[in-house]
Amino acid sequence: MKTGILGGATLAVILTVSSFSQAQNLPDQDLVDPDARVFSIISVTGNERFRDGDILATSGLEVGQPYTEADIVAAVEALEFTGEFRNVRVFSSGPTLTIDVVEEPDYSGDLTFGLGADSDVGVFGSVGLSLENILGGNALKSDLTFSKEVVIGRATLSGDTFWPGQRAGGVRVEFADFDYDDTLFDFQTALLQPYVNFGADTEGFAGELRFSALWTDMSSIDAAASAIIQAEEGRRFVAGPGVALNWQGTNGTPWTAGASIDVYGGDAEFAEVTLAFATRMPITDWSSLRVRGRLGAVEAFGNSSTTAADRLTLGGTSMRGFSRGGISPVDIDGTVTTTLGGERYAVLQTDLLLPNLSDRLPFTPGLYFDIGSVWDVDSATAPSGNLSDDVVWRSSAGLAITAETPLGDFSASYAITTNAEDFDETERFTLSFVSEF
Repeated sequence: MKTGILGGATLAVILTVSSFSQAQNLPDQDLVDPDARVFSIISVTGNERFRDGDILATSGLEVGQPYTEADIVAAVEALEFTGEFRNVRVFSSGPTLTIDVVEEPDYSGDLTFGLGADSDVGVFGSVGLSLENILGGNALKSDLTFSKEVVIGRATLSGDTFWPGQRAGGVRVEFADFDYDDTLFDFQTALLQPYVNFGADTEGFAGELRFSALWTDMSSIDAAASAIIQAEEGRRFVAGPGVALNWQGTNGTPWTAGASIDVYGGDAEFAEVTLAFATRMPITDWSSLRVRGRLGAVEAFGNSSTTAADRLTLGGTSMRGFSRGGISPVDIDGTVTTTLGGERYAVLQTDLLLPNLSDRLPFTPGLYFDIGSVWDVDSATAPSGNLSDDVVWRSSAGLAITAETPLGDFSASYAITTNAEDFDETERFTLSFVSEF
């Protein structure tokens, strides 16, 4: 018998043995005495997925043993704890005790494997597991992505009635290990995040309330790295509440807009704020314009300061024409340039799409223009050399294509022109391809 945590199922316990519940008015009036009772037959009804013996073993009930009202309640609670039953009834007739159950639907799921490549992490593999109707009718979605420089594992257990009061939500768990070759440090993060959903997508508005517990560990810092990074080495734990809001419209020109804020306390005190929007509008019968924008900030409070694990960079798919993390405040000390990440960022990505040409071509061609910047490093530690963290707007323009192939989704861009700083890391070709099987 599989056991688990109750995940939203409602189990009604009806004790119809007269000595346990006088309200049932059954004919067995000889059971009015509250003393323990012995049953010569214990039967199970209503079960399809689980064997009678499994249910009896979980309940702890056995033929020939004396049981009181408290024993029966404990047996029902043991079945309830598994989260496998929508309803449980216990009743008696003469020497027979019957456990009648209504099972939760059997879970179903998918196991997927994937291979891919993109400009952020290079070649990567992935494994995904999705299960439905588990632990009280909830859904489990998990995946593991691994490459030479990045390993990320994520899992979410969620449901429409996950929390008491029939409230939708769930719990997220995530672990990530970042070991980029082009940075002078590594770091790991772990996240535990219960959340509650509110609103409805059909009404154009949805949101969530959450509480995040976040562990970070910066390690393997090169001796030549900036003094700012050297001071940020070590482990840290922070936790705090957050909220995410999202609006969308589908009539006429489709659009989405979102905002999120998380406030943390513990080993450090800081807040993260993000604003984002996206829209796609027709221009002519053969073209359309897609616009996506994001603003973000990380703000420390009191005597706290942010670390490179909190701060932000742009590049790769988030800013085409630049390598992953290629746009960032830096500390330049002679020939050594340390990427620090910034506490503020803004980026606008536009695409002129030509979908009608995809009828003649195996992909959708287009033109793109991206503009963005990352700035501000507020640290109590002085830089080793010259700190460059001013607002300087970078841009790039070029060709972009997207395609849905039998092997997976594919997108690529080629930067024809790039406006960059001398210390930025540019990359003309950007690729993203994922194949699942």
